[in-house]
Formats: sequence, structure tokens, C-alpha cells
Amino acid sequence: MNKEVLSLAIALAIPITTHADIKLYGQIGAEAASVEYAGGDEDLVRGKMGSSLGFTETDDDMDRQILTEDRYGNILNDGPNLIGLDFELDKKLPGGLIPHARYRTTFHTTNNSGLGPGLEAWVGLKNDTFQIKYGKLRGAYRNAKGLIDPWIYTSMQARGSGGGMSGGRYNEVHWNWNATGDRRSVVKDPITGKVGINPGYGINTSGLVHSSDIPGALEMGVKFGGVNARVQIMGDDNADKRGGNAELKYTNDKLIVWLLGAYLDQGDNQISPGGAAWNNDKFYNWKIGASYKVIPGLKLALQYEDGELGAFDNNPDGGQYIIGSFDYRIQKITLAGWVAGYLSDIEENLRLTDINGEVLDEDALSWSLGAKYHITEYAHIFAGYRQTDSDNDYRDENVFSAGMLYKF
Repeated sequence: MNKEVLSLAIALAIPITTHADIKLYGQIGAEAASVEYAGGDEDLVRGKMGSSLGFTETDDDMDRQILTEDRYGNILNDGPNLIGLDFELDKKLPGGLIPHARYRTTFHTTNNSGLGPGLEAWVGLKNDTFQIKYGKLRGAYRNAKGLIDPWIYTSMQARGSGGGMSGGRYNEVHWNWNATGDRRSVVKDPITGKVGINPGYGINTSGLVHSSDIPGALEMGVKFGGVNARVQIMGDDNADKRGGNAELKYTNDKLIVWLLGAYLDQGDNQISPGGAAWNNDKFYNWKIGASYKVIPGLKLALQYEDGELGAFDNNPDGGQYIIGSFDYRIQKITLAGWVAGYLSDIEENLRLTDINGEVLDEDALSWSLGAKYHITEYAHIFAGYRQTDSDNDYRDENVFSAGMLYKF
């Protein structure tokens, strides 16, 4: 970013801490889950593969397990927990502009290991029709996940659990290319014959999918009535990484319609493993969706996404996601669920060959269903079930989950 933008950020940060209204807020939650990966397949184990020594790390087999802390990232007790500070100058500048800023960070409830990765941290200017921000931003592409998924921030969410929307790698299978480099197959442990997988695996997508925020980004947006439009631009020549998000959204009392696009130029920093056959340094994602309040207590939503970045099967050709959801509240009870399909564009030579030599497709169907009991306006307990069924059986999974979430 240029020096003018950085100077603006510094200038705004100095007075806003002493002459601002400050709002403290956040949420804290915890859950436990009963998880079964890949149908309890006896040929699979959770762990990392070494070279000729086989597994360098092993875990229980794929039978059902009770998990409250999952180092692979699928049990999300560090997911919903955050503390945020919003700052806003208590008077307007010429032109009606108001300096404002935000800082957010995460923490864990499983072992209270302290503050986790920082989330948003930015400064900006706004008025009734215009805004500008600079810093680490919540990506518009990521922020829209809450418009479609009623189980966001739990282990029943569509993000990162397969089939629902783009994110990190999901049930990543250890694999190698064959001698001619035209086929990839799973790697078996030389002693046990088992295949190692990581159920959840984070990748740096620079905030341009549903699993991270955008570092060092500039946002400009306008608002006219129910129409919001904004652009987020990330540029770092030293990191050889450029990209951004664009959003167009319409909102009224019953209807929300959104159209978003994301672009990332990775340069020489490849995020897909495997050599030249996987190289793709430019990625494009876009999605369109809508939610509608049928009656005061019932909301239905539908979204289509075409993604090259953060695809379910981790391939640079990406695929298409279609997800529909409902959220129905009756007094203190909310019933909610989603169903999603993933259609892969993976090329024939990139499809995995399993331990029996069979080529695996990657299309998938996922769904989730559960209930919340609202103890107060700010706290609820929840329980539900999520399942993923893929043509690649290594990605299959089912989860029973229960927990509590408190907002303040």
C-alpha cells in the first residue's frame, strides 16, 4: 500500500483512543462432539506420513471418537470465541466523516491457552453513504458465510466440513505422484498398510474464501438505501501476493441478495502441492445467493458458488457448490439445517487412486440438522448432527455435536 494510506492510518489511530466511544463485545462457547471419519474405515488413521519410515505421528483409528479439542481443526472450541473493541470518534469531521476503528482476537475454551490469532485490526473513515478502511479486514467473501449457514461457529457448520462452501483442505489424504507423473495415489504405511489423513487442514488463502481474514488490505464502500457495494484490495509486492474481494448486496425487511467475487494472484507462492501439474498462481471465486423471511420466524436461503480457491477436493480446477438452508424459531426453540452439494471439476489425472487401485471421484453431498434452546437473549444451548458423503470415501464424515454459546 502507498505511503498516503499508511499516513492516514497512523493519523487516525492517535486521537481515536482518547476521544472515542469504545464498545467491548464478544462471544464465548464450548462444545463436545462424537465424530466418525470415513465410516470407521479400518484402512485409515489420523496422522502425518514421513518418508521411508512411514507415520511420524499417529492417532486413533477412524472409529467413532469423543472430541473436545481437535488439533486438526474440525472441533471448533477456538472458533466462536472472540473479544472485540470498536472505537468511534464522538464528533464528526468536516463532510460528516467519522473516524472509527476495530480490534478483534480469538481465545480457546478447551485449555484456556491464551489469546489466539488476531482477527480484524483496522482504522477508517465513514459517513452515511461512504466508508474507507485500512488494516487486517474481515473479508467480504468470508463475512457472507453467516447469511447462508445457520450453524456457523459450531462443528455442524458448512465451512471447512466439506460440500458446503470453499475453505481449507478437508480430510487431506497423503498421496504421491506415480513414476510417470500422470497419476496420484494414496500413500500407505509400509508396516500397517494404513493411509493417513488430516481431517481439517488450514491453508493460507489470504481471506479470500471462508476461513481467514485479509492482511494489509484497503476497503472502499458506498451505501444507497438498501444497496451496499464495496471493494477490498490487497497488494504486497514483497510477499508476491495480490488480490481482493468485491461485493454487491441488497437488503430490505424480508430479503437479502448478495453477489461476491474473489481474486488471488499467488505469484511464486503455490498453495497447491504436487508439482507442475498442480501449478495455478491465479484463482477466481464467485458466488450469488439470497435469503428470504417467509414469515417472522422462518428464514430460507440459497447460494451458488464457483470456486477455484479452497475447493473441497483441493484441486486448482475447483468446483461448484450449491447450498440451501432454513432457520425456524418458535418462541425459545430454533430448528435449523442446511443441505449442500459439491460438483468437482477435477481432471482425470488428478483424481486419487485408493489402496485398491480404484480411481475416486470427488462429488459430495453434505447436510446438517439441529436445534437451539434460547436461555436468554444472549445465551443458548444447541445440539445437532452433520454428515458428509463423498464419491471419495476418504472424505466421508458424520458428527454429533452439543454445546453452549454466550454473547456479550
